[in-house]
Amino acid sequence: MVESAVSRTDLAYKYAVEDPEIEIDEEFERKLVRKIDCYIMPIMSILMSIQLMDKSTNSYASIMGLQTDLNMSSSEYSWVASSFYLGFLIFEFPANMALQRFPLSKTLAAAILAWGVVICCHGACHSAASFLACRTLLGIFESFMTPAYILLTSQWYKKSEQYVRCGVWLGFEGFGTMLGSGIAYGLYKHGGSNAIASWRLLYIITGVITIFFAVVSYLHIPDVPVKAWFLNEKEKVYVVERIRINNQGFGNHYFKMYQFKEALMDPNTYLFLFYMIGYGIPNGGIGNFGSILLKDNFGFSTGNALLMNMVGSGIDIVFPLLFAFIQQKFVPSRLAMCLFINSCMFTGLCLLAFSSPKGAQMVGYYLSYFSTASYATMASCISTNVAGYTKKITLNSVFLIGFCAGNMIGPQTFLGSESEDNYPTAKKVMVSTFTLCLIAPSLMLTIISLRNKKKAKKIAELGDSYQKIPNSEFADLTDMENLEFKYSY
Repeated sequence: MVESAVSRTDLAYKYAVEDPEIEIDEEFERKLVRKIDCYIMPIMSILMSIQLMDKSTNSYASIMGLQTDLNMSSSEYSWVASSFYLGFLIFEFPANMALQRFPLSKTLAAAILAWGVVICCHGACHSAASFLACRTLLGIFESFMTPAYILLTSQWYKKSEQYVRCGVWLGFEGFGTMLGSGIAYGLYKHGGSNAIASWRLLYIITGVITIFFAVVSYLHIPDVPVKAWFLNEKEKVYVVERIRINNQGFGNHYFKMYQFKEALMDPNTYLFLFYMIGYGIPNGGIGNFGSILLKDNFGFSTGNALLMNMVGSGIDIVFPLLFAFIQQKFVPSRLAMCLFINSCMFTGLCLLAFSSPKGAQMVGYYLSYFSTASYATMASCISTNVAGYTKKITLNSVFLIGFCAGNMIGPQTFLGSESEDNYPTAKKVMVSTFTLCLIAPSLMLTIISLRNKKKAKKIAELGDSYQKIPNSEFADLTDMENLEFKYSY
């Protein structure tokens, strides 16, 4: 009965049944992981770079004449920043549903293509209203990206491998903002003309780059590992067997109401939500007003402010992967590593908000760029600690709803009336709300520790009467109903 239901739904079940629990050759597995890294990680990293490049164009364009040319008030610019996340918020759950119902990589490629076209359309806007509409549409189409990548990571890699891979593809966001800063600087210095403003060219160029890589993504990334064009039959079987240890399978195309309800009853769901609200407020504020702070708060010229963005981009590239390696080698808990990263960020936000010397404020500003490393830890926790495909996409949605809510609030705290005082209200709000990012991981660590102990106790109590369901790893069971599932700290 169970196996019949599973064979109808799970995308890897056929391989699991045909080659049940084969013996893994470690040397062959290492070569296979290197092959997967070579074929999957580069395109994931490039696309993540492009997403951040596209999203951060606002920050660069804001000091390149965007607000002047569109007669945009300070309040309207704040809403331009928030409207992206409004679209993201509205479409987050439908995007996750689409990723479950339709082929994952093809659905993602279509969304990337659509947002590339929308980015190009930004350059044709002649009013704040049309620009607001474009930013909202961009948020809708970019809402597919992060949940798709969390699902892809859980399909291709073991739990022990996922944090480092999240650190890689999230870290490459920094390359995207660095590239965007470089393009913006070049256009600011040499690209503008009477015919077309430099900020318009910025959107057109980044949009064309996005469209090109949407096509590459469509052709390159398989929807599930067992359909990978670059793997032979033996390698596909090994991929399935490797992922068996995750107790998550590859997913299925059927929405299961009981898993949806379980996700809503799980306290970790709301800890992820509150965490991302606390994370999103400074992320949205600094992400959209960072160039303005560099110019007005720290006194850099427009050109130098664009270049100084590259420092933060470098931090984005290096530190997510560095912290992931440190955790893997020396720290037993990724949630403990998350708390350390967030403590550094909190210190930075305090320096930015309350210190007087410009040098101390600058250190605080750049410490806030540890946010990508913080994001990587929590994204990997969803990838490794949530099982049941419907539950995973539901929790993905809640996670990113919190992200959107925070990023919508963040820009609104930058009050135009406080621009001459360098936005004191915004800085204080960022400090106070970021405390959620210290509380949530601490509670989460306690909850999953207790759950692991409870499962171990129940198996011990059952003793010889306990029987593992055959191929339960691919039965699409949730993390709470599967006694074999162990949470990763």
